[in-house]
Amino acid sequence: MKLRQLIKTYPVFFAITILALVVCGITFYFNWKVALCELAVMLVLTVLAVVSLRNAFRRTKRAVTELNKNMTASDNGNLNDFPLPIVIFDSTDRVLWYNVLFRNYVIANSQVASDRITEFTGGRSLVDISSEPVFDTEFQGRQYTVYFSRIEFSGSRAYALYFIDDTQLKSAQVKYELSKPVMSLIAIDSLEEIYHSYRESEAAEIVNDVERITEGWFSSFNGVFRKLGNGRFISLVTEGELTKMLEDKFSVLEKVRSYTYDDKVVGLTLSIGTGRGETINDAEVSANQALDMALGRGGDQVALKNPDDTYKFIGGVSTGVEKRTKVRSRVMASAIAELITNAENVLIMGHKFSDLDALGAAVGVLKISQDCGTDARIVINPKTSLATPLIEHLKENNMDGVLILPEFAEHMINERTLLIIVDTLRADFVESRKVYEKAKSVIVIDHHRKTVDYIQNAVIFYHEPKASSASEMVTELMQYTPRVKPTKAVANALLAGITLDTKNFVLRTSTRTFEAAAYLRSVGADTVTVKQFFNNSLENQKLRGQIVLSAYEHSNCAIAVADIDTKDIRLVSSQAADELLTINEVDASFVLFKTGDTVNISARSLGNVNVQVIMEEFGGGGHQTMAACQIEDVDIDEARQLLEKKIDEYLEDNQPK
Repeated sequence: MKLRQLIKTYPVFFAITILALVVCGITFYFNWKVALCELAVMLVLTVLAVVSLRNAFRRTKRAVTELNKNMTASDNGNLNDFPLPIVIFDSTDRVLWYNVLFRNYVIANSQVASDRITEFTGGRSLVDISSEPVFDTEFQGRQYTVYFSRIEFSGSRAYALYFIDDTQLKSAQVKYELSKPVMSLIAIDSLEEIYHSYRESEAAEIVNDVERITEGWFSSFNGVFRKLGNGRFISLVTEGELTKMLEDKFSVLEKVRSYTYDDKVVGLTLSIGTGRGETINDAEVSANQALDMALGRGGDQVALKNPDDTYKFIGGVSTGVEKRTKVRSRVMASAIAELITNAENVLIMGHKFSDLDALGAAVGVLKISQDCGTDARIVINPKTSLATPLIEHLKENNMDGVLILPEFAEHMINERTLLIIVDTLRADFVESRKVYEKAKSVIVIDHHRKTVDYIQNAVIFYHEPKASSASEMVTELMQYTPRVKPTKAVANALLAGITLDTKNFVLRTSTRTFEAAAYLRSVGADTVTVKQFFNNSLENQKLRGQIVLSAYEHSNCAIAVADIDTKDIRLVSSQAADELLTINEVDASFVLFKTGDTVNISARSLGNVNVQVIMEEFGGGGHQTMAACQIEDVDIDEARQLLEKKIDEYLEDNQPK
């Protein structure tokens, strides 16, 4: 056996040998007699080791040769006659032997750099191959499916790999995958506003320009693009063209968003639902669902639905798409009131760690249910609620009897119980998952942008992503429900919810928001009382300042770690996230804090950064300007590094091309 091959095969052995020589040299400096004895012993051991290693190699190779010779015709002939390329290697990943087919067709004219099996397996060693006995690999531009087996003969063990060249088959498979149909349904958002804001001739010109931009972009890809109606289009391409669209990051979104008329940005956006499938029919069904998802998340984005029911989202940087009408609110109010009237009892439930908006909306629905003549209760855990001041206000107004714990609510559910979920559309986020699963009839009232895992078994799914808050939506329902007369305490609760989610009427407000607030004020809401719900203790104020002082800037985002000890950690952290937005050149803020083994992130933005998309990367959600998530089994420093990475990825994906 060549010395070089031995060194490559047993590097540790030779490293030890060299180290021993160095020790002998040092000893020689002090006592040459002892050094000679050490050298003699080392030489004897080295010779014995080399002989042993050489014999082991010869035994393994002889076993393979004997196995080759002893294969009779009934055993399908000699290994060299085996109809597939085969290579045999040992437990050290060293190649022992290969047949003629392997030499002629796999290696061919290639220059083999070593005698290691990893050169032919894409870096896989014996450990990797043993756990995956059938795998795909590429060598010198050819594609192979490789099968693994063990060989035991005369007390020795070796391993064999059988190579099947299926380059053409895999190439055909790739071409087939790239030829699958992809359908996109495109809708121009907020067309009605254009016709209301401009003269008819100007509106027609604007719409024509936007349609021309849309058609020009989609027509640059190889496929079919057709207009379905006013502001609606359909595109049919292949997977290969979709790959190009994704590489371009659907730049048509930015082109339409930045379109100007008379040197002013018009504000039109596109909502695109893209569906993939084995057939055109499958793609069409997925495209419809994807478009509904894109609109439910506020529009101005692409929702791409995959065959495995997962989604990919692109865009979504605008504040939202105004699709609300008072007609829809009136219809929803009538339908919800009918279900409440026909129910035996009503349970109202918000999300975990309920805030003023969740509890305020629940109080509003409670009043609607009571005035419809149906017994109702609010399911809430006061110990984990962030709306403690409002709970105390309800108790002062003799309404504490309507608040019940989840474990009591479970015993109140029967076949005619109606469960109304407010301020969340995810089953994982409700106050009690058991109450939700036990209820037969469910209504959802929420304003957060739709997520993939939204509640899909609701009898009524009243979803308005443009609404400022769930409390605003419930206030409108209250106005369109006959016989409902809100009390002062109810009006205060609803106004508090609106105030919280709009950050004192600064973010996500519309004319409808102020109309709802004006209605609540007219029925007795007291702004001073509502303001007191937001008062902080001196201790919490200090802790909030401590969090703000610990913040640092990362890509125009403020990140802070709440390393504080307080039972109000959630409340203080969310308030600190709000305060960080007041810093110049900060587009979004993130505050991390730990509860038990869970790292929580409270995220806020002014609209330029969609924090909902970032939080969804961690399994969370929320709204474009206010979101949160929980991460299990990581320490807070790891979570912070992951957050920075997700922020960078989001900013990179949403940069205009």
